[in-house]
Amino acid sequence: MPEWKQEIAKRLAGANLRAEREAEIIEELSNHLQDRYDQLQSEGTAHEEACREVLAELDFTDLRSEVRDTESTASQNFVPAGAAPTGQWFSDFLQDLRYAARMLRKSPGFTAVATLTLALGIGANTAVFTIINTLLLNPLPVDKISELVAISTTQAKMTAQSGEFRLMSLPNIKDLREKTHSFTSLAAHSNPTAITMTDTAEPRRIFVEVVTANYFDTLGIHPFKGRFFVPSEDTTPGAAAVAVLGYAAWQGRFGGAPDILGRTIKLNSTPFTIIGIGSKGFKGVYAVFGPDVWVPSMMADQILPAQQRNAPSDRAMTLFTGIGRLRPGSTLAQARTELSIVATALEKEFPDANQGQAVALRPLTEAAYGPERQPLLFGSTLLMAIVGLVLLMSCSNVANLLLSRASVRRQEIAVRIALGAGRIRLIRQFLTESVLLGLLGGVLGILLGYGGCQFLWSFRPAEFAQNLADLRINVNVFGFAFAVSILTGLLFGILPALRTSRTSVSEVLKEETRAAGRSRNRVSLANTLLAGQVAVSLVLLVVAALVLRSIHREYTIDPGFDTNHLALFMLYPGQAGYNQTRTEQFYKQARERISSVPGISSLSWASNLPLWGRKETGVVIEGQEQRKKSDAISAVVNTVDLTYFSTLGISFVEGRDFTQDDRDISAPMAIINDTMAAKYWPNQDALGKRLRLPRGKDFLQVVGVVKTANYQSLGEAPQSSIYIPLRQNYSDAMILYVRTERDPSTTLAAVQSEIRALDPGLAVEDIRTGAKVIDQALWGAKIGVGLLGVFGLLALGLASVGLYGIMTYSVGQRRREIGVRMALGASEGSVSLLVLRQGMTVVLSGVALGVGLAVLLGRALSHFLYGVTGSDLLSLTAASLILLAAAFLACYLPARNASRVDPLVALREA
Repeated sequence: MPEWKQEIAKRLAGANLRAEREAEIIEELSNHLQDRYDQLQSEGTAHEEACREVLAELDFTDLRSEVRDTESTASQNFVPAGAAPTGQWFSDFLQDLRYAARMLRKSPGFTAVATLTLALGIGANTAVFTIINTLLLNPLPVDKISELVAISTTQAKMTAQSGEFRLMSLPNIKDLREKTHSFTSLAAHSNPTAITMTDTAEPRRIFVEVVTANYFDTLGIHPFKGRFFVPSEDTTPGAAAVAVLGYAAWQGRFGGAPDILGRTIKLNSTPFTIIGIGSKGFKGVYAVFGPDVWVPSMMADQILPAQQRNAPSDRAMTLFTGIGRLRPGSTLAQARTELSIVATALEKEFPDANQGQAVALRPLTEAAYGPERQPLLFGSTLLMAIVGLVLLMSCSNVANLLLSRASVRRQEIAVRIALGAGRIRLIRQFLTESVLLGLLGGVLGILLGYGGCQFLWSFRPAEFAQNLADLRINVNVFGFAFAVSILTGLLFGILPALRTSRTSVSEVLKEETRAAGRSRNRVSLANTLLAGQVAVSLVLLVVAALVLRSIHREYTIDPGFDTNHLALFMLYPGQAGYNQTRTEQFYKQARERISSVPGISSLSWASNLPLWGRKETGVVIEGQEQRKKSDAISAVVNTVDLTYFSTLGISFVEGRDFTQDDRDISAPMAIINDTMAAKYWPNQDALGKRLRLPRGKDFLQVVGVVKTANYQSLGEAPQSSIYIPLRQNYSDAMILYVRTERDPSTTLAAVQSEIRALDPGLAVEDIRTGAKVIDQALWGAKIGVGLLGVFGLLALGLASVGLYGIMTYSVGQRRREIGVRMALGASEGSVSLLVLRQGMTVVLSGVALGVGLAVLLGRALSHFLYGVTGSDLLSLTAASLILLAAAFLACYLPARNASRVDPLVALREA
């Protein structure tokens, strides 16, 4: 009979235990070792081999260290489950933390895999939350944003919720400021407008906002350098040529020059003095896009296009949005009521400009997004749900790792239970390890999330990169990552902790003696978690496939014009100081010179960029003047030159194109699209009918009807459009449309050279091809599908790793069984098939669940898809096949290893 008590006593030497406590431990462990020895003897193991194996199991853990830790806990009056707490929770926590750190250091492989798995899930959540925090939760770095409201107009018959929000005139905003008392301050700003800036280098295109002098004070922001506008600089038209430069523009366009204050720059050929730098991070009151520079409203004549230069005094010219700060004690409803009263009075006083118009009041947090608010909210919600599922998969994988690790730590757990550790004590210790793992994953996840955000933001269109919002990594992001790390640790740790701590001492010791057995309950739980991962992976892959197919279909949308072999050059001669005569001469000379360039098949001028159409409200149709202004007609208005329709491939339904004879001395005329003709002259011939544009004096005669195109977005609902001839309607800024015989990129340089030959000082930096226009129109959707694809593949990878892990664990647990099967004559193929069947059964159950969930989610998303149903068979099939292929590979590798088990080795190890 081996002397187990002597062996145990030798290993406890130096533990400094009380004599009676040491005797209890020796007695308990000697019984355990004797049971293990008897079990090995009954299996036919020789005496020497059995003794050696039992002592090897005893040496598996540092017995002296384990007992010292346990006794230290007992000496600090740590009490068993159910007893009253001692109040030493902080010291308890520190000891748990030290022990958890030591256990994680002992298993560097497990710690690295678990940390990386969690970091992927936490990093994905951190990246998406950073974007949401920037665009939705903290869109504007202004003071007390809850007090700020945006003031617009809408049709009187519309509600503020259903109406289309429109810009206001500056005189109306000034009247509202003087006649209301709900605001401590009320300012106005225009939308960002492209202008030409000339410093020491060649002319460049930037964006400007025209604002009232109290704009920055109303928002409650302070300059980074210098000062903002003062009231005296916004009283006399054209008197104060001063400008405030945005922080991003100062850094990006001027290299953060310390001597920037007092420097003179030319904006549209007018010298302006820079008096201040905007606060860091502030890019205007729109959450996504902002200007480079701000100028006082009284400098509008020097900044805005020729047709808008009466904006400061013209009540009918709507170019501004009001920004008001509510007075303490005033509510949004009270301010809305007061504004409504004043707006009614203004309508009576100035009926020509204000009839049928109502004032709309919204919190600035809503107005900051414009019409993109709902898509942003939907996209953000969808992405958070997706990365939440990815995080759940990470938690499931780590929970499976912990369940597998628990089987390795059974001896440690048995010793701790035998030494008196209570269930609550064990659960607390296991959860401490889990939370520490979560925090490690959180630290790495923040780094991965930040890198992912920077990578994603690098795909911003280069021409707008400095004007788009910058991602903000602030305390909200760190707080979110910390909270997610803690919750993640609790989430993946609670179930393994409960299962591991549930067994009584005798059951744990008895299970320890059955080394060849395996816990079917543990594998069953792991399989359940794994089936859930497979289902989630399939759902994400299907959603990504649906959106990808939708975008592919969007690329096949016929926008109503031909984008192939098309190049566009944005030119602003009026901003370079050209008068009308010189501008018209430039248009003529450029057309003549460029048309002679080899490879150019046709060209024309137009005021609208494709898919960026300018809509005007207040079109009057002859014979329908009695129409109420609350039912005002809106249409996209485009000023075009000769051969515009042939250059873009827009076909005529009836009538004719503009000709050389259609000049300013001819009768005013227009071409409309067939949507407008059918809507306002149903069952009639629209040719010869007359209409008048907003702010127009003369009626225009319709001389042609063309096919409807997309004017503001791809796949939009048909809307009215009016084309007017450039030769009758002067414009100081136009877009040159060039149709080439081959790839337009081969002729861009030649066209630029011809333009610079006419005027080297004219900015020619914004050049786009037809394909680029479509890409930019789908930029947001492409970013979305990219994220969905990344998260879908991430989920697939996590599921595959989890499947591989559980299959490897299962094969390891069944080595003896496999050895017996092979010893009895089972072939390698049958063993492989056995393991494959086990794994693929779990996968197929997950696929079945995932298909059902994907169909349900697809139906919910069907309103946001173009040309694809929510149950698209191709998307479901492709996603399922990809998942099954990855799952088969994850199952095949452990199955192959199982088929190569040596029966003799397996039985001896068992």
